[in-house]
Amino acid sequence: PTAAQSTAAVHVATAFGALSMLLMAAGFAIQSSLSGGRMANESTTALLAFAWSAVVAAGVVIANTDLIGASPWFELPAIYYAILALMALPIFVNHLLTMAQNDSPATVSQWFIVMGFAAFIWMGIHSMFLLSGENHTLSWLLVKVLFGGWLLSQALGVAHHVVPSKLGTPLWSRSLANLALFGTFLTFTPFGAEAAVPEMGDFQRAIVSILFSLSLLPIIATVVNLTKTASGRVFESYGVKFTMFGTVMLVPIGLGSLFASVSAFGGLNELGHISSTLDTLALWAIIGMIALGGAHILFPEVSGRELFSSGKTKMAFWFATIGIIGFGSSQFIADFVNNAIGATDVVLALEEAGVSVAGAGEVQAFASIMFYGVVSAGLFTAQNMLQGSFRGAALSDGAPVPSSAPATMSISGTTSIGALLSAGAGVDTVLTIEGGSTEGRISLSDISPASENDEAEDVAEESEEETEEEAVEEETSAVEIPANLSKMLKSELVELAKSVNKSSKGTKADLIERLSA
Repeated sequence: PTAAQSTAAVHVATAFGALSMLLMAAGFAIQSSLSGGRMANESTTALLAFAWSAVVAAGVVIANTDLIGASPWFELPAIYYAILALMALPIFVNHLLTMAQNDSPATVSQWFIVMGFAAFIWMGIHSMFLLSGENHTLSWLLVKVLFGGWLLSQALGVAHHVVPSKLGTPLWSRSLANLALFGTFLTFTPFGAEAAVPEMGDFQRAIVSILFSLSLLPIIATVVNLTKTASGRVFESYGVKFTMFGTVMLVPIGLGSLFASVSAFGGLNELGHISSTLDTLALWAIIGMIALGGAHILFPEVSGRELFSSGKTKMAFWFATIGIIGFGSSQFIADFVNNAIGATDVVLALEEAGVSVAGAGEVQAFASIMFYGVVSAGLFTAQNMLQGSFRGAALSDGAPVPSSAPATMSISGTTSIGALLSAGAGVDTVLTIEGGSTEGRISLSDISPASENDEAEDVAEESEEETEEEAVEEETSAVEIPANLSKMLKSELVELAKSVNKSSKGTKADLIERLSA
């Protein structure tokens, strides 16, 4: 195959195959866990999973033929993407029906997933307009929807769910989560920098540049929110490590893609030589790492079994991390070197001097070798999941998880027990009130016993009083008061008054009046 055919095959297998299918599977697991354990239509979900795999495999085959075009990331015939959109439609409806059947309000993660499918369907339908001929603006818009409206939105939906659920803490800020949700769909994502528009008016360039700049707001909001949610507990789970690595990489890759995208939209595209590397890092360092993190966290919940080997989980994380860092750094070096020696003035000067330059081929070879770390991480994860589904320890058979509550915690101002528990405090956590005073040191374990003892004493006293009152009432009701008290002697009236616990003092008339009352 030619270089263009190989590139088209990689684009199909990566964007519409590996990453899309991992994120869709995570979306099904998240939706089910938040909606009572099942999707509205499980049979449709299973059927479309097999159908999607077959369509992706067919796309890889088509990419190695002469049917490919020149539109970046959409090299295959437009009908192919329309078929994918048609398959995404029942999945979109299935998610909506599942959310409608749930009594609790939808979470940010659910809205990320649903809106992402809506964007994917829009993308597939509008790709049909490519049949009318080459359209740089439409191609650019489709790439932005693919990276931002579909892949990034699904990844953010997964990240906003798996980090709080795995660590057992709520999201640090719902406002930042809502900002990330709306900002993702109301701005143009900087990712997908390889798409370029050769000519565009100044007004259009200004509007798009503003939307590009605003797209940093949801990125920063996501990073801050999830980082504060993890709050130093990232190392408790390798799934959280995967997810947080991808989340943190949003900032550097987002900034680089922002400058490259602004330059590519009607500009001179001065950073076009690194746009392909930025897109690769956006796919694997951000979306791929979040997808792998979601797989490591959600697989045990769905299958009911743990992953087979924690050692393979560690190897997958470190292979992916080192592979991404090594690939990114070396490939950027190669891109800048090749761009420098490929400039027109440099080429003419070298030809006049009779000097030939080899370029950065060796560095590119090293970058390719480092990228195999990401491939190895995928293989380790797949093997770990397959073995875990058959031979992994059942969740019900697992040993009790030891408490990871901190021994001490500093607080200031007013707080509540719920806030302390959400922050990770346990019953043995010693709380220190900031300000230098040691008199404010209390332990949550000392709170409940005292209150329980006080309540027990109060209940005992109340029960004793009620028992005495009931005994008096029973004794009173047991003594019969004669109807004709006036014929009785005073001594008899005195004894009768004492028997009913009434005063025996006074005259005979006083006793009769007291007993008759």
